[in-house]
Amino acid sequence: MLDLGDTLVKDDRVLPHVPAALEVLAQFETESKTPLVLSLVSDYEIPKPPATAPKINSIFSKYVAVLDELGLKRFFEPVERRVTLSTHAGVFKPDPRIFKKAIQRLRLRLSLNQCLFITENAEHVTACRSLGMMSLLFDSTKSAQGDFTDWAEAPTLITRIVNPESNLNLRLAVQLQLATIYDLQLVRLNDDSKPRDVIHGLAKKLFPVPLKKRGATEMIEVPFSVQVDISFDKQGNIRGVKTDRPAAEDLAEAADYIKTLEANKQISRGEGNLKGSETHELRTDERGRKLLTRKRFTAT
Repeated sequence: MLDLGDTLVKDDRVLPHVPAALEVLAQFETESKTPLVLSLVSDYEIPKPPATAPKINSIFSKYVAVLDELGLKRFFEPVERRVTLSTHAGVFKPDPRIFKKAIQRLRLRLSLNQCLFITENAEHVTACRSLGMMSLLFDSTKSAQGDFTDWAEAPTLITRIVNPESNLNLRLAVQLQLATIYDLQLVRLNDDSKPRDVIHGLAKKLFPVPLKKRGATEMIEVPFSVQVDISFDKQGNIRGVKTDRPAAEDLAEAADYIKTLEANKQISRGEGNLKGSETHELRTDERGRKLLTRKRFTAT
């Protein structure tokens, strides 16, 4: 169960990494091997008495329209089951009746202690835990009071709660966090990886390779396979990531390869369809790095 305002959205904008985190969580499995169910539980307008179905439906439609504009509706469909408002319950969070109403709308046989609620409201976290619910505190201010400060971190915490033995959940969660925060593309985790203090795996990492041309040197970022060691704190947050470096001869071999591509006019320096002998594309990313990517294996 997720809060919306100031948790997924702030100042009418979706917070960084929220869609990516929701994509990952939608693929999570529980201990019973069933999909993890995502739902929204949100404070919203309570209709004036009597709270008739037309009044409730009208208010709910306005909320869903906002959710759609934000691009988040797709994560909570069907909304008639996966979105619960104080409009439906007649009370605001953290009254237990709104969470029980959410379970009722989900049409699941659950107790509150089988539910995890995530919000930015510390008082609501305390109240939920007193009800027997699991709860995590999101803190966008990075004041060290929350359980996590970036939504890319959330799945690694959630997998410890919903299914600590799932290698699938762990791989998906670590993959997201490595990509968004550590600029690493996870290739695999070792087969014996479990939620523990340190796990090991293989990842792709960019390293600069020089291309010398007409007396000038151009640095091109090339992905290399590296061993990665990922350490966790007691809560399940990634505490640190260590990788090795490619050998000097591997860097030199990559430089020779790029030089050969350049000599054979196989590198395109403009985005779009490759022409003639071009098989690779060189583009500049948002950080100003020049990235070389293979687009096809043979020239036309």
